[in-house]
Amino acid sequence: MKPLIVTFVAGIATTASTAGAGEIDSFWRATLDRLAREPVDARVEPARESVPYSSFVVTLRSLDGARIRARLAIPVQGESPAEPWPVIVTAPGYGGSQQGVMLADCQRGYAVLQVFPRGQGESAELGAIVGDKLTGRLDEPDGAYYQGAYADVIRAVDFVIARTDLDSDRIALVGTSQGGGIALAVTALDPRVKAVVAHLPFLCDFRLAATRPSLVKTLLDRADRNDEAALSTLDYFDPIQLAPRLRVPVLVSAGGKDDACPPETIRAVFDRIPGDSKTLKFYPELHHTSCVDFYNLSWAWLDKEFRNRDENR
Repeated sequence: MKPLIVTFVAGIATTASTAGAGEIDSFWRATLDRLAREPVDARVEPARESVPYSSFVVTLRSLDGARIRARLAIPVQGESPAEPWPVIVTAPGYGGSQQGVMLADCQRGYAVLQVFPRGQGESAELGAIVGDKLTGRLDEPDGAYYQGAYADVIRAVDFVIARTDLDSDRIALVGTSQGGGIALAVTALDPRVKAVVAHLPFLCDFRLAATRPSLVKTLLDRADRNDEAALSTLDYFDPIQLAPRLRVPVLVSAGGKDDACPPETIRAVFDRIPGDSKTLKFYPELHHTSCVDFYNLSWAWLDKEFRNRDENR
């Protein structure tokens, strides 16, 4: 399936947020200050797996003392001189377990850190989610699920920064669906991240998604929370509000037949990303699923724009 390479100039109309940019900025400054006061308290244990790379189970302390789990994979160095590895940090889709980047992908020459935000996947045994992630706590932004989830991924970046075998100047966020939306949002919030790849990202333009067939509308309608109060809270976590902060290379995909994450919601976020170091791959026939073409393109793009960026400039 061949993509169209799309560069959009004008954004599409969407309902305006009731929260100003200053309010959202203040909220995230306060959240990240709170996170910084929590010790990382990293625990790293070798994974008991027979794999051709080094694999570890990582436990971290995050916002408000929540503990989360991650998996770290590092290539075997061999006899070449040891140098810090560029790092890909990834988060799962909405189901909580399925990651968009496999640990075995570390053999491409990257360290891979799979993060399971609070209550998801391997982190579920450390603390359960009360209610649905998207709709469970929407009365105010402080305490909403994605406040903690975004902080958890930022805490994973803190962990990367602290390790001498990982390159703190080459950290990329890569994800699919929910993982893609988290990747966009966290990259906007954390300037230590230097590139982002988001395949069919979820969480994009909640207000637009709430008006048409989408996973956002399904979840909000099911919870009887497709209302202004809920959307006002979700504004604080929407990549469309955070996108103007992005200052790194961005690669995004959208599918023309995706009825979970409609392409117009992804385009709306893409249009708000400043600069010209951004690319949107649009697949007219793609549903909400994996795409071999985008997978292959992503690795070539990461090699050029991220891993080998110093050689290209």
